[in-house]
Amino acid sequence: MINLLPPKEKEELILEKNKKLVVILGNVVLISLVCLALVLFSLKFYILGEISSEKSFLDNTEKKYQNPDFLHFKNLLQKYNTKLIKIDAFYKKEIYFSGILKTILEIQRPNGLSLISININKTKEDNPPQSTTQKTLRTGNIKVTISGISDTRDNLLIFKRNIENNKEIENLYFPPYDWIKPKDINFYLTFETMQLNKKNENSK
Repeated sequence: MINLLPPKEKEELILEKNKKLVVILGNVVLISLVCLALVLFSLKFYILGEISSEKSFLDNTEKKYQNPDFLHFKNLLQKYNTKLIKIDAFYKKEIYFSGILKTILEIQRPNGLSLISININKTKEDNPPQSTTQKTLRTGNIKVTISGISDTRDNLLIFKRNIENNKEIENLYFPPYDWIKPKDINFYLTFETMQLNKKNENSK
């Protein structure tokens, strides 16, 4: 088919066609945006409805569990939790005497030497040395004080060496006056040993 229209009319037709195409595309975009806005508004109202429903459910549940029986059991659980925390703190600070006594009793003693008393204390802070021969006690260790009697100074010296050879004992201290008498010596000594926790103690 031969188009016999003048060039000017051809241009006007093409321009008119392009305008219609732009209008159609604009309407399509506008309708798409309106549909998207409607979907978003619907989603918003749906979410708000779900939130309101969940809030109502939570309020009803909270009211349900605010009855006297529930509050009574809640208070009991809080009290038991507080007691458990205190018990746990107590056991963390506890001194396991069995492991320390085992360390003491494993030290060989001469036949003429016997122990009279054993005192065990946990050191809470650094203590200044009582003499130039006694080292400063370190925080967290266990201080052991022992008194006893030895028939001779030689047996007491053997006992001292046996204590010094024990790797779990440190900061051993004998007062100077323990070595004055050659016989029938009432001696006194202190030393320090690391505390063993219950797990380590049971594994030995």
